[in-house]
Order: sequence, then structure tokens, then C-alpha cells
Amino acid sequence: MAFLIDPRALPRYLERYGYAFTWTRLWNAAKVLSSMGLSWLLRRPVVWGQPFMLMVEPTNFCNLKCPLCPSGNGQMTRPRGMMDLEAYRRLIDQVGDRLFLLMLWNQGEPFINPCFVEMVRYARQHRIPTLTSTNGHYIRSPEQARALVEAGLDEIIVSLDGVDQETYARYRVGGKIERVFAGVRLLAEAKRELGRSTPLINLQFIVFRHNQEDLEQAAKLARELGADKFLVKTAQVYTQEEAERFLPEAEEFRRYEARPGELVVKGQPARGCKVLWYSSMVNWNGAVAPCCFDKDVEFELGQAFSGEGFERIWRGRAYMDFRRRLLDDRLGIEMCRNCSEGYRGMFSLVNELRG
Repeated sequence: MAFLIDPRALPRYLERYGYAFTWTRLWNAAKVLSSMGLSWLLRRPVVWGQPFMLMVEPTNFCNLKCPLCPSGNGQMTRPRGMMDLEAYRRLIDQVGDRLFLLMLWNQGEPFINPCFVEMVRYARQHRIPTLTSTNGHYIRSPEQARALVEAGLDEIIVSLDGVDQETYARYRVGGKIERVFAGVRLLAEAKRELGRSTPLINLQFIVFRHNQEDLEQAAKLARELGADKFLVKTAQVYTQEEAERFLPEAEEFRRYEARPGELVVKGQPARGCKVLWYSSMVNWNGAVAPCCFDKDVEFELGQAFSGEGFERIWRGRAYMDFRRRLLDDRLGIEMCRNCSEGYRGMFSLVNELRG
């Protein structure tokens, strides 16, 4: 919900996703935002309502071996698997009437889950806008592209990160850039054939040291492929060695401050985190995490598929204790020191390519 950060985005959001607005959702969002403000004032967690944004992980399997991704580089320690469709439906039945946005991805390639299109369709039946992020290798036929459009997906982020195979494969290890091009073309063509404006196709370019010279060409390519937006994203790294290898030289495309020997995200607040009030993260097996930066679910807050019920988890002791920690000393949590909260977002640039 970009308009929460930039009110100028509200008219466009209403135009695209006005179908999601209900009095129940609006009242819930008002309660959430009010309790967030009160929590900041009192410096203790006050929670009203339920999250109006939810991230759901269809799977944490991936077909690529990206060196900075725990799923691809082999550093992920939690179990691998795919979300069960019936468990997903039960979750949506619990929380769907309060959601303004459902993000269908986390660690892994969401299209590997064979039920992905049905997940989108079920959300659309509940008038929930959906957004996903993919490496673009699983839209392989006109039929697959049409099924995705007809299911009602609202937006899709497709990772590009290069303009030719050599540059692309330096990060998207094991990937084929021509498959990405073909998938985007198929999706754009399916939209035209069906007379649909969605899903909006966002081509995402993570700026690295090895591809920083390709930005202008990548933006041109995005337009030629039929994308609606071109997103320039900053890279997350975990070590100084990774920073030296991957981070671009241009300061505007680095989310980290220029401090020798330290990785400090620009604009980091000392206390609090808005995400813990308006959003949540449910992984493939139902494990609830604070957000997508908890990639190994080190801070598990409950099990959404256990029968406990999501609302009880949302207001439960584990969640409230974690919020309290954030309000007291956010920077005391290592995971939180390396997230984009407080920075201007993960994207340095968002170019609208079409009206």
C-alpha cells in the first residue's frame, strides 16, 4: 500500500484496487494505524485490529542459486516444503476480510508450488489484491500466461538484473535470461488478448557492481518487453566481503552508509517498526514470522495452521514481546539492523512505463 508512504499514490491505488475497499477493511486499518501511533507515544505495544497486509510463502524451494539468497545459496537451515492449498484457504478465510494486500512470495520461487494460480484465484474471490515476485522462468506457454491473467493476479515483479546472459547469470546463477524475456512477452500478450490491464508487470533490476552500467539499457528493454513499471532495487548483503563484491559504486544505489568495517542501513530508527503493526508473514508450513527479513524464522511467533487461530497469534505473548523489544531497542536485534525500515524503501527508482 504505497499510499501509506506517499499520499500522492492513493488515487492510482483506488483506480486499480478500489474493488478491495470495504467498510470492514477501512475500519480495521483505522484501528491498526491508531494503535501504532499510540504505541509510539506510550513506548509500549498497543494492538487494535489485525494486519491489513499479509505475506504468504507458497514455497521456499527455488530453481536458481543466487549467491545472496539463503534459499539459493544453501544457507537456509529451516525445512523446505510447499504450502498446502487447503491450509492456505483456511488462513484466507480467517484473515481475508481485513486484507488490502496479499503478497504471495518470500524465500523461494512461488511458481514452483503447483497450486499457485489457485491461490491467486481464491484471494481474488475474496476481493483481495495480490502481488507476487518471481524469477520469471515458469511462464512458459500462452496457456500458463492466460491462466495467470484470468485468475486475477494484480501485480507481478519479475527479476531481470541483467541485459544479456553473461551479466544476468553472474547473480541469477542457473537462470536463462531468454526465458525471462519470453515469459514477460507471453504475459503481456495474454493481457492484450483478454483485454485486461492486470497483472501490472514490474521488471525489477537489482543494482550490483557488475551490472551498474546496464541500467539505462535495462529500462529500455523493460519498455520493449511490455512491462508497466521498471523498478531499481538496492541489494542486501550480510558481510563486508559481500559488500565489496556486490555493492555498486554509486551511492544512490546503496542502502548502506559509507562506514568502514560496518554494514549500517541508511536512516535506521533506534526504536519501533511499522511492519509489526500492519503486516505479518506466514511461511509455507504455517510458521508465523515478524517479517520477510526473518529468513530462517529465528523469531517464530506461532503456528497459523495449528488450529490456534491467527488472531490469537497476532495478539499473543510472543508477538507482543517482540513488539516491545522493537520499541525499546530495535537496533539490538541483528536482523532488524539489516532491513530497509527507515530507508526510503528497497527501491531507489520506480519508473512508470505505462499510464
